[in-house]
Amino acid sequence: MTCLRKGGAAPSCVAVDAMLGWLARWLRILGVDARYGEQSDEELAETPCLLVTRDRELFKRRRGPAVLLLTDDHVAWISALMRALGVESFKKTRCPKCNAELEEIPCAEAEKRAGHPIRSDRCWACPNCGSVYWEGSHWRGIREVVEKAAKTPVDCAEAD
Repeated sequence: MTCLRKGGAAPSCVAVDAMLGWLARWLRILGVDARYGEQSDEELAETPCLLVTRDRELFKRRRGPAVLLLTDDHVAWISALMRALGVESFKKTRCPKCNAELEEIPCAEAEKRAGHPIRSDRCWACPNCGSVYWEGSHWRGIREVVEKAAKTPVDCAEAD
């Protein structure tokens, strides 16, 4: 089984526990407001966001919507959350590092900030941490993972 779910419809944000930083970055790539590293377990148990965890005790204490990931398969994690959140593809709207909303910038500006040539038609910058993004060769790998996740069957049961 991939996961257990409880609590009904998912809110517009996701709170990811401390064990899942990798997943928080992927959710941000998908355009999801994924909060990570900001809250203690006690605060996570009460968050207004959808809680995503691998911690069974935290999942049991949680009163609101939550997903407990039961597998070690990272693609299955992405698949389960894409379905739970109604996400179909990645949107490049959030900074994978800090979760701020990205701003589209001219690629010439991105080249200046990055300090090297960029071969892309579209570029983005994070107004919070200053990171610069573009559609480089790494996007092909990201697309492949997201496409695989979209096709991966998910066994996510409702918890009592």
